Amino acid sequence: MTDHRSPRVNKALLDNFKGQTVRLIAKIRSVRDDVAIVEASDGGEVEVKLLKAFHTDSTYIEVIGSVVDERTIKMMAFIELGNDVDMKLANDVVQVWHDPRFAKIF
Repeated sequence: MTDHRSPRVNKALLDNFKGQTVRLIAKIRSVRDDVAIVEASDGGEVEVKLLKAFHTDSTYIEVIGSVVDERTIKMMAFIELGNDVDMKLANDVVQVWHDPRFAKIF
């Protein structure tokens, strides 16, 4: 069976997942043409190469995409999360996701 997991990441973890599909909870800072600059749950800045038909009224989104390099994700899909997300809690989830003590859960 193929493993189709997409781990939750923050900016600090992107470099560990080059070429892999990940999930990034982010606050949209700016959108210009086909690129968004977002703030990851750990406060780091990430460049997201957007889908052609991207549009959202949400301040926060979950980006599902492929990691290009340590600061860039190519979006494959996204989930609107609204205008109020506890980014500290989101980052805590990322930390737990990657904590070896919980490897069997995730």
